[in-house]
Amino acid sequence: MEREATIMPVQTNPEIGAVDLTAFGEAAKALFSTADTPEEVAAMRDEVLRRIAECAAATRQSIAESERTPHDE
Repeated sequence: MEREATIMPVQTNPEIGAVDLTAFGEAAKALFSTADTPEEVAAMRDEVLRRIAECAAATRQSIAESERTPHDE
């Protein structure tokens, strides 16, 4: 059974180098509630964790790049 993915916005706070994962948690709960079997829950969990890891890596890279960029004084 194919399900339509919901894209949730990710809120970031570059001042403290943090990503608000609330949207991920809410989306994951909604997604997991649609699973029919434990195997589907596990597959969905793995996909959610993969996406979180991708976003975290992109955020770390963005923060590192902004720290290397000279700021106007």
